[in-house]
Amino acid sequence: MRLVSERAQANLVALAVGLLALTAVLGVALVVADSALSGADREAGERRVAVSLSDRLVAADGPVSARANVLDATALDALDPATLGRQFPVADGHDVRIRLGDRTLVETGDVTGGTTMRRIVLVERETTATLTPNLTADGSVTLPRRTDDVTLQVTPPTGVSVTTVRANGRVVLHDPAGIRGTVTVPVSRFETTTLAFDASGTLPTGSVDVTYYPTQTTKAVLVVTVDA
Repeated sequence: MRLVSERAQANLVALAVGLLALTAVLGVALVVADSALSGADREAGERRVAVSLSDRLVAADGPVSARANVLDATALDALDPATLGRQFPVADGHDVRIRLGDRTLVETGDVTGGTTMRRIVLVERETTATLTPNLTADGSVTLPRRTDDVTLQVTPPTGVSVTTVRANGRVVLHDPAGIRGTVTVPVSRFETTTLAFDASGTLPTGSVDVTYYPTQTTKAVLVVTVDA
């Protein structure tokens, strides 16, 4: 009987040890599972913000877009943490880094990991160019690059007046008394512009200076990282 009792006690000890080990394993498993769920929730939140932010950055009506998937270089240059928070509220409360190619445009908080979205975009920057055309042949000039606006400096010689200016056949300026001085007129950026000048006499070189504003477009990779 004593032998049986000792064996029963040993079995009870082994059972207790086993239960303790099982409890410990279950505890670790629950901690790991909870950690995994928390990590999954965090990654889902990061991805949701990263996708929304990248979508808004390249949207046609976005605050830094010239049109869909075409970013305005001047607007990008002005992007800072305060502007980011004001123009893109989806980023509020998150650590965010936005890069264009190898250049960081803006960074908030401490981005050490997180979720990253990449988009191929075009970056458009407006430039300024001026030409002084020879109008003695037919009184017209075709601009070498497309533009939204044209600024004319009209200074005809004494005794000659410019009465009408046309852009691709459309009258954009008209004054029977004569056009003189500096004036800016809108033109279509979707087609090459030809300017024609109606004058009472010959317009020698220097009678008109034409300033136009072509854009330079380059391809780049926009990288948006959100680290919750």
